[in-house]
Amino acid sequence: MKKFFAIAAIAVLALASCSHNTLDPQSRKAREINFNTVSGPATRTPLSGTVYKTTDPTFGVFCYALTDGKTWAANSADGQAYMDKVEISYNSTDLIWEPASVYYWPLSGSLTFTGFSPYAEASKVAYAPGTKVMTVTNYVAAGTTAAQTDLMWATTQKDLSDNQSTYTSEITTSTLTGVNMIFHHALSQVKFLVKKADGLDDYTVTVNSIVFNAYSTGTLTVTDDTPVWGSATVDADYDSEGSDVVAPNYSADFAAFGNANMMVPQSLVAATQQFDITYSLEKSGVDLGSKTVTVDLRTTDVTAWEQNKIYNYNIVIDLNKIYFNPTMVDWVAADPQPTQITVK
Repeated sequence: MKKFFAIAAIAVLALASCSHNTLDPQSRKAREINFNTVSGPATRTPLSGTVYKTTDPTFGVFCYALTDGKTWAANSADGQAYMDKVEISYNSTDLIWEPASVYYWPLSGSLTFTGFSPYAEASKVAYAPGTKVMTVTNYVAAGTTAAQTDLMWATTQKDLSDNQSTYTSEITTSTLTGVNMIFHHALSQVKFLVKKADGLDDYTVTVNSIVFNAYSTGTLTVTDDTPVWGSATVDADYDSEGSDVVAPNYSADFAAFGNANMMVPQSLVAATQQFDITYSLEKSGVDLGSKTVTVDLRTTDVTAWEQNKIYNYNIVIDLNKIYFNPTMVDWVAADPQPTQITVK
């Protein structure tokens, strides 16, 4: 009987080996770690909406493994780095976001994920599992639209043992599911919009440029999904990069000038953070010159730029009306006066 059971055990092992070698590729694919992407409520322009599009930038992921019986809340310091700042890109064949090298789900225990976007900022990003802190050190808001990025961090996905359900996204035909990466905008978005004041319909006001000064550099710390920016530093000049915009009439909507500016969140200081707007004036073919006006970015309503917020500076351009102040020069007695005339 013992010999019989030994033979049976060998047969079972052989069957298991055979089964592994002929495993359905789709079944194996389902055990790979894939990702679903969602951006939080509102790269060369800011990402918008709640769908992380397949054309959006690649992103980075940190993943830590815990053994059975341990949780991220209590035992994050014991997390073993399984994916350390790994780049995730879109696979147009399988219609899923995944790393270049395949990662599989563990046989036991759990995985915890967090991440950031875009991956281009990876050199500034670090994660400390013991304190659950992601740090983006000395992030610099680019001076041109072509260079700016929409910096985002992802909600921590804790204690997972398999792929999660698919979020609603533009990927509607994939049969695979993935880890939900829910991204949140970390920067402020600053826009400038213009129009004429009431009564100027007969005048043509053309906005030629808007440049502004702001702090360009800051450090972001995300502690257990709570983001905080340190004090922004380093003054820098920014150009909204707009070509001439004819300001619409007061009854119309504001017209955008230039591009949306992705800025480091910061407190605004009067007489320091300001913008210069240059505009020209014309009426019935008469060139009435141009002017540059300096205005504080700090207002009674807005004293700071906060992360994940859009600030629309709606600028109404008015003119000084021509008024008249009539006076008269009083009569003056002539000197000399005519000689006295005597009539008899």
